[in-house]
Amino acid sequence: MIAIENNLLLFIFILLIVTMATGAGALWFWLRARYQQRLLKQWVQANYDTLSSIATDQPLEQKLSRICALLESQIPFSLASVMVVNEQRTSLSAVATARLPKPLFDGLQMLPIANGVGACGTAAAQGHPVVVAKMHEDTRFEAFMPLIKQFKLSSAWSFPVYTAQQQLLGTLAVYSERERLPNQQQRAIIERSCELLALVMQQHHERLARERSEQRANSLFAYNPEAVFTLDLEGRFTSLNAAGEALVQASEREILGQRYDVVVLEEDKQRTREHFLAAVAGQPQRYEIRILNSAGQLRTLNITNMPMKVNHQVVGVHGIAKDVTQQREDEERLVLFRRCLESSTDGIVISDARKLGYPLIYVNPAFTQITGYSEAEMLGDNCDKLRGPDTDPAAIAEINEAIAKQLEARTIIKNYRKDGSMFWNELLLSPVRDDQGELTHWVGVQADITERVEREHSLAFHASHDPLTGLPNRSMLEQRLQQALVDDSAALESVFVLFIDLDGFKPINDSLGHEFGDEILVQTGQRLRAVLPAEDLLARFGGDEFVAVVQSQTSIAAVTQLAQLLLDQFLRPFVFEQAEVSLSAAIGIATNDSSVRYPNQLIQHADVAMYEVKRRGSNGLQWFSPVFDEGAQLQIQRRSQLQEAIAQQQFELFYQPIVSAQGAIHGVEALIRWKHPEQGFISPAEFIPLAEKTGQIIAISEWVLNQACMDSQTLREAGVPHVAVNFSPMQFYRDDFVESVERIIKPYNLRPGQLVAEITENVLMRDSSHIFEILQQLRELGLEIALDDFGTGYASLSYLTRIPAQRLKIDRSFIDNIHQNTANAAITRGILTMAAELGIATVAEGVETEAELAYLQRYACDYMQGFLFCKPLPLPELLAWLNHK
Repeated sequence: MIAIENNLLLFIFILLIVTMATGAGALWFWLRARYQQRLLKQWVQANYDTLSSIATDQPLEQKLSRICALLESQIPFSLASVMVVNEQRTSLSAVATARLPKPLFDGLQMLPIANGVGACGTAAAQGHPVVVAKMHEDTRFEAFMPLIKQFKLSSAWSFPVYTAQQQLLGTLAVYSERERLPNQQQRAIIERSCELLALVMQQHHERLARERSEQRANSLFAYNPEAVFTLDLEGRFTSLNAAGEALVQASEREILGQRYDVVVLEEDKQRTREHFLAAVAGQPQRYEIRILNSAGQLRTLNITNMPMKVNHQVVGVHGIAKDVTQQREDEERLVLFRRCLESSTDGIVISDARKLGYPLIYVNPAFTQITGYSEAEMLGDNCDKLRGPDTDPAAIAEINEAIAKQLEARTIIKNYRKDGSMFWNELLLSPVRDDQGELTHWVGVQADITERVEREHSLAFHASHDPLTGLPNRSMLEQRLQQALVDDSAALESVFVLFIDLDGFKPINDSLGHEFGDEILVQTGQRLRAVLPAEDLLARFGGDEFVAVVQSQTSIAAVTQLAQLLLDQFLRPFVFEQAEVSLSAAIGIATNDSSVRYPNQLIQHADVAMYEVKRRGSNGLQWFSPVFDEGAQLQIQRRSQLQEAIAQQQFELFYQPIVSAQGAIHGVEALIRWKHPEQGFISPAEFIPLAEKTGQIIAISEWVLNQACMDSQTLREAGVPHVAVNFSPMQFYRDDFVESVERIIKPYNLRPGQLVAEITENVLMRDSSHIFEILQQLRELGLEIALDDFGTGYASLSYLTRIPAQRLKIDRSFIDNIHQNTANAAITRGILTMAAELGIATVAEGVETEAELAYLQRYACDYMQGFLFCKPLPLPELLAWLNHK
């Protein structure tokens, strides 16, 4: 533009000189014609360049700038800019110019569309051009006066730009240093430029709309959660989205060009072909088929086929495949569940939790058989009619509390049948929630356990007594001592324990038979019980050992005399079926003092004293003295410290991650640590065996279980799905073991699989049938079972087919140097193969090297733990480790 203006001035100057010098009019007209011809050629070229840029796919700003340049070439001494309206149609912003100075261009941003806002804001608001010859005298330009003065601008002409539908697109502004108004020709040029701007801007908006439409269409295809595909008229795949790739387990590249029935089961291919041909004929189709994908998975699909038409001609088939495998399996399960409910021997009822009184909507045949009430008599009513006047109020309150809190309830309640007869009802009441977590129904499972309760009443005696002698057992002995030791101080001074062990019982038992040996034990119990005061306790401790708890005597002399009387009972021979044997006994005596804090300690003192009698030749009695066994005293001291640790909770749980073969976190194992206030951390290898021996392991194990449950929520939030807890074998021999586990975990509302019980195979060595029953009860509580240290004990391999275990932990002794130790490798491979065949997951313990890891990965070990991945860590450090993993 500047070059054109300079050439024009130079041309006029030369023309004036030549004219004045020659006075030849003909030369003037010739030169003027040549100049106009030159200007016309430049203008045509500028128009051509501008229209060419519009036709190409150039940025909008570049196209608009060319129009500004074209306008400036046609209106000398002008500066043009284009402003566009925002989406809210409230403001204008400059987007393109040819020569407008940048500070002025930047100052034309976000101008409100309103009267009085310069020329452009006013023109856009009024809908017609605003032309001003003297901006410095016009109040509408007050806000822009610094820029006007800086660039010495005078006139401003602003023309609104509209679509054919009269929708505002923006404005075209022309500025000049000269005070002028546009003439008719200049207005025509500006108006043509506005039309060209409208064309370009509308073309741009339409292109954006097309692109958005195409992107939406592509998104509907690419991001559709269902498998979407297209077929040509020959039935070959022409497209397949990501969901389709996941469904057939193959990439689009692998599928394109193949026929639609490439994965269809043979028995479904003919029917699939019929539906495809119908779609090609223009008829939409919906049907179900089965496929076998590339991963070998059998899936059931609901297919929708729609003809694709172009100019009323079918050019292909569009398809949507919905995987309904799970839905069909659920429907089959619903049918199965219905049949199971109908055939269950337990009474099952379902009530509507959304209605007042929770009316029953379903009762199964077993319920009517148990209660005597028909389905018609119960539907719309509730189970309150089963209660009687002597139904335990505590059981009713427990049920009502669970209902109020919308929690599961399990209780035993006395109910009455329709005929008035009583039965004991073991009731499990469970809430049922919808997808939003709202309570909708209650399910009640009722079992008639009358026979079991009556049998339990009859067995209650045997739970606390030795079945052979009828004497109290070890459990009752510990309870009695516990009561005595927590009594007032006066009573504490009169507690004596006598540990009685028969001499030479084993040879007699082996030579004369167990029946004779049992008779000797029975007679021994009878003789001892006969001379002990009635208020004192005599218990069979185990084998040929008896323990007496004496509180009737208050002096050492009286207790010594009583002990001698007990020894005198062995002066007479024992007779059974004409066989006669003589026995003696050793009695150790201990009394409580300030150092005795728990029952087992007092029993152990008496036990130490009894062994001192044995050491001296037996057949006598001995009071306990600390000098008998320094080692025993150290153990007693440690037991005392351990008891204090239990009371003061000096324990801490460390957690060691269990990872998958690929390194993903699978769970953690809870490992106890004793942090002594003076000695620091004491090794579990030191205090766990002692706790097992003294029985303190029960309290410790319960603390571990409770703490692990408490930490499990935090661990799950950190991405750890379950926590494994070690259970002591001693826990399995307690009658209340399962009940204590349920009591501890119940407040935490753990879901099945979130807690794993780790047991050693040695647990199975004693009364395996009973242990299997306990393990099954733990499974019913939602715990999974892991068999720990597998291969180090003596359990039969046949147990693996019966034990309800989901995990098998291979002992670290087999993992050590497994890639080089052929014996360890052979055993481990055998365990891995056997577990895989049984469907039991395997966990390798003690993985410490990459070589061991590689070997276990090669032979498909499911999970691993060891220092290679992470050592046991306190919870805060474990969480930090997880965050950086």
